[in-house]
Amino acid sequence: MKKIMIMAAAIVALMATAAWAAGPVKVGVVLPFSGPVGSDGTRTFNGIDLAVKQINAAGGIDFNGQKMPIEIVKEDSTCNPRMSVAAVEKLMTRDKVSVVIGDFCSTSTLADAEVAKRNKVPQVTPISIAPPITKQGNKWIFRNCDNSDMMARAFVKEAINSLKIKRWAFLARNDDYGRGGVESLSSLVKKEGGEVVAVEYHPQGATDYYTLLTKIRAKKPDGIALIANTAEHSVATNQMAEIGLTKEVRLLDPTSAYFNPDFMKLTGANSNGMAGPTRYVPNIDTPANKKFVAAYEKAYKQVPDKFAMSGYETVYIVAQAVKMAKSTAPAAVRDALTKVKYPSVQGREIYFDKNNQIVLDEFLIQVKDGKYEILGRAQGEKVVND
Repeated sequence: MKKIMIMAAAIVALMATAAWAAGPVKVGVVLPFSGPVGSDGTRTFNGIDLAVKQINAAGGIDFNGQKMPIEIVKEDSTCNPRMSVAAVEKLMTRDKVSVVIGDFCSTSTLADAEVAKRNKVPQVTPISIAPPITKQGNKWIFRNCDNSDMMARAFVKEAINSLKIKRWAFLARNDDYGRGGVESLSSLVKKEGGEVVAVEYHPQGATDYYTLLTKIRAKKPDGIALIANTAEHSVATNQMAEIGLTKEVRLLDPTSAYFNPDFMKLTGANSNGMAGPTRYVPNIDTPANKKFVAAYEKAYKQVPDKFAMSGYETVYIVAQAVKMAKSTAPAAVRDALTKVKYPSVQGREIYFDKNNQIVLDEFLIQVKDGKYEILGRAQGEKVVND
């Protein structure tokens, strides 16, 4: 009887796996396609779309001797946590996806984490940088990008010692992303011998920064660290230039939110000299990156940024996990994600650590005449563990 029960359980498990293996590999995507960061979400999806088209053009994911195409099911979150949660719930329960890619804003991804945990479906954010996302012991949430702590560690020492930014001011959005970034950076600034002289928060979607900038200016900082999105702080940067503040202090992008074509277009010469860390710039000199840049430019008629790159590589990481798992069952894909080693366009192999945080390198860059100049590179293992 015991043997019969064991055999029956094995058959049930095999049938469940077979059910998940039938048809294409369904991947959910939840990103802001509209709202204040809609353009950033769209560039992220462009990277996802390019990777899916490349994989499907080659026949799909090699799965137990046959190739299966990827099918994307996408939802617009507008970076609203309530909408994001509803979208993820739908993708996991109604659409029966094997994995979800998203969301963009950290507040939304933090809210999604419980949905992923409850439904036991893995979710990989390619963008959200709030440290708590991968520090709460939730094994179903993965992050395929640096977090604000990693960027801060890579950047603060360089900014204080090499760029001579001793007195720091912060202009940040009043949410998990902004507050988390300020907290992480402030502690490191003090640790490295710098001083935080001003911190000003603004609501999401703000368009008038003059009062906050006047308060910051009175504190005479050496640099102003900006923590929000492209739409918000392109306005803030132009208003700084309008009152002459960009000639008095250095602009700092400590979370790498503004090294993208839209920000450069919206600010022009006003962003010249802005410095910060980033996991990606299009002039990384590797064969893999040159191939990616050429394909992206051909498809979308613009140079890729870190959002596009992260979306692109997240799909390839998911595809590698499905191939390793030999299953589309969410639990099997989750376990395989912990074992992925992916050859990034950075020119190194990237992987998830024990907290499901990706380990990669940071590039220290500055804007020079509308282009990015690489100042240095910080090794990923040291950035994560030091």
